[in-house]
Amino acid sequence: MFVSDSLSAEMASLLEAMPMAVAVFERSRELRFANKTARTLLGFDERGVGPRAPIDVALAPVMASVAPILRAVTVEHSNHATIARVRRLSGAEQIVEIRLSLVDDGRLMFSAIEVTSRETLLIALERRARELAAIFEVTPTIVRVLDTSGAIIRSNANAMREHAGISISTLRDLWQHDKPGDPVDQSPLAFDRHPGLLAIAGEVVRARLLTVVRGANKTRSVIEVYAAPILDADSTIIGAVLVDRDVTAEHRLAVDLELLVKQSAVLNERVSTESERLERMVNERSRELLELQESRSRERRLAAVGQLAAGVMHDVNNALNPIMAAAYLLRVHADNPDAVRDYADRIGKAAETGAATASRVGRFIRQEPSSSFANTIVDLSELTEEVLSFTQPLHQERRGDGTQVDVIRDYQIGVNTRGIAGEIREAILNLVQNAMHAMPSRGRVTAQTGVLKQEAWVAITDTGEGMSDDVRERAFEPFFSTKGAGGSGLGLAEVYGIVRRHRGRAEIISALGKGTTVTLYFPLESTASVAPVEVRGVVPSQRILVVEDHVDGREFLCQLLRADGHLVQHVATYDDARSLLNGPHQPPFDVVVTDIGLPDGSGWELVSLVRERWPSIRVGVVTGWEPTTGETPDRAHFLLRKPFRAIELLAQVAGQATTVQME
Repeated sequence: MFVSDSLSAEMASLLEAMPMAVAVFERSRELRFANKTARTLLGFDERGVGPRAPIDVALAPVMASVAPILRAVTVEHSNHATIARVRRLSGAEQIVEIRLSLVDDGRLMFSAIEVTSRETLLIALERRARELAAIFEVTPTIVRVLDTSGAIIRSNANAMREHAGISISTLRDLWQHDKPGDPVDQSPLAFDRHPGLLAIAGEVVRARLLTVVRGANKTRSVIEVYAAPILDADSTIIGAVLVDRDVTAEHRLAVDLELLVKQSAVLNERVSTESERLERMVNERSRELLELQESRSRERRLAAVGQLAAGVMHDVNNALNPIMAAAYLLRVHADNPDAVRDYADRIGKAAETGAATASRVGRFIRQEPSSSFANTIVDLSELTEEVLSFTQPLHQERRGDGTQVDVIRDYQIGVNTRGIAGEIREAILNLVQNAMHAMPSRGRVTAQTGVLKQEAWVAITDTGEGMSDDVRERAFEPFFSTKGAGGSGLGLAEVYGIVRRHRGRAEIISALGKGTTVTLYFPLESTASVAPVEVRGVVPSQRILVVEDHVDGREFLCQLLRADGHLVQHVATYDDARSLLNGPHQPPFDVVVTDIGLPDGSGWELVSLVRERWPSIRVGVVTGWEPTTGETPDRAHFLLRKPFRAIELLAQVAGQATTVQME
């Protein structure tokens, strides 16, 4: 401890033990004594302060706060205190209460006690009080604070404005001025039932409705009152808070709404009888309307069937016309093998177009989407040339009636896409025929193919009458036709459907008097992406069971397979097929080819039986219907839809491919 000889050891020990900081200075203001708490507080060790240090050195950390009271103590010879902040060299800060006093012999005593916690709490309390005061003033409600005697000790600005010019200092004054009453029966409220008095008694009041007399014109308003007691730390009631707000408008709306509800109930009761009568009338009229709608619906269905039949006949005739022409030319050139093969190929391709039409009709009847496209590369240039060859007799026919139609070809190489050749051929055929019909006299049809970015396209252009903007916008709509009774309105709609099924698009450019160009765009496909499967050559002979109830179809299948070197047995029913399969040889056959519609069962049942009992047998399905979603090659090794090409059947039987390259 710092102590001089003049300070007794007993006194020094007493001061050293004190919980506050104590320092004593001589009349010369040199340090005489400082206990441990003072040395720590003032940082003697950190600053190297020694005995008899001058007062400004010893008290340096708090000198700014101490200097004013030091002068006052010296002049007035009385005790003075102040609050100071002490920041240590380590950065820590303390708040201390400092007191200076003069001892009788002129010595100066410095004492300090830490009040950091107290001052921090006081600061927080002051801030909270300011916040509450601000909330108290800005709240849109009227707020009053009461003591336990009912005196109003505080009111916010709204309360002062509401009772401006009126002396209201107690709860009784408020009760006498407001004259509160019940909003329902207008009975006055007794003072001992006032919400403020109830809160002083310890009760909490929430959303109590009262009528009061307020305002300069002393009109009666409806207020919503809240009241609650104020408790101290010991849960003793020390007052109450009273809050109210004007809800006159809301109360009036609620009363009006209640009145409307009652009036509505009376009206509903009055009209119930009339409602029942109207309901009976509506039911009767509804039955009549449904009957009329059903009658008209039948008429529309019949009309739609007629239009569908006309469209199918249109497409079938398109396919039959080149077949008949090629058949005639086949007879004329019967002694020319090359011509015979050429016309036979054309007949086959025209038949594919007819088969594609039948397939779409089947899908339409069964309301099923098209199955996946065959894994076939289609050359649009070749298909376009085939269509122009098919329609060559039409060109000659037009020349016979005095009409001159010139055909111009402009093809590119490698205009390939993937899809069903018969459907695309039919779409091009529709475009060519429409182009010819669009030219009543001399004209020119131009067929072009090409590649644009990742699309292969084919365009048919005519020099005919063209289309207006309205007609062009509706050209792809089903049943829309400008030919009157002579047109079905299905040609371009079918073209559009074919293109969309092949993930493509169609475009029409036309103007009145300037002709029309219809362009079909398909996803471009490289011929290198699919290697054609060679199915020609020597195929090992196999034991084949053909299950087909149609006599001609069964005979065709058997002759075709036998011509390819296979051993063929045939039956017409499911039971006969099962009997042969259960023969002594196991497995009894290498391949089973079955139709679906058998007289005594389903071909799919036979497929399941073969796959389960003879897994080594290759089983295939031939059907005249478009396969449904569940009837897929997942159940059979292969599936062919009638009519199919011979080369496809032979390839599937041989197990060489699931689809084959178009010839």
